[in-house]
Amino acid sequence: MFPALLLATSVLLAPPGDQPLKSQISNLKSKLPDRVASFSPGPGAGYGQKKFPDVVLGPPKGGGKLKAGIDVLSLGDGGSIVLEFVDNEVIDDEGPDFLVFENPFLQEKGDDPDLGFFELAKVEVSSDGETWTAFPFDTGTRKGCAGHHPVLANADENDIDPSDPANAGGDPFDLKEIGVKSCRFVRITDLKSKGGAEGTAGFDLDAIAAVHSRPRKK
Repeated sequence: MFPALLLATSVLLAPPGDQPLKSQISNLKSKLPDRVASFSPGPGAGYGQKKFPDVVLGPPKGGGKLKAGIDVLSLGDGGSIVLEFVDNEVIDDEGPDFLVFENPFLQEKGDDPDLGFFELAKVEVSSDGETWTAFPFDTGTRKGCAGHHPVLANADENDIDPSDPANAGGDPFDLKEIGVKSCRFVRITDLKSKGGAEGTAGFDLDAIAAVHSRPRKK
């Protein structure tokens, strides 16, 4: 989903309160995946691959409620990607445990969350990259799908914490719902819910951010 957009001038994330910027950046890094474990693009993929893998490893750069962010990787029709947390792991705690950011947008005035452009994906997690547990989903209601909620956090334009499910936007996932205590791998697979021009087809991944995480035990 790529309407005509103007790139915003980049600015540094503003540190909350008196917290040093260096500390804030370090804390944010611990919330983000460290590497792409695998990427299997589907037909129609291509957008964002010149900046791959960095384009999906940094913080989200959302476009807000009414426009699509463009700092994304198009997975293509049925494409799949696996992101890995190397030094940390996502853990189950109260409420959502991680957020997945795509680039959906709503119709004017943006006050109806069911009216907009959504490219959906299913989400699975794993502790070892081999055994996977999927979140149940319904493409009709979009419940359990990634790619439904607009992305409000934008590392170039505002200081919204991308690990804050109350303010960052994106789609929340709670490990408790699937009986998983922790995970290091997140797999996202396009559900072929929308078309898309050649090169921009399928789910457009912006970022993933942990809400609850801890250093990995080695």
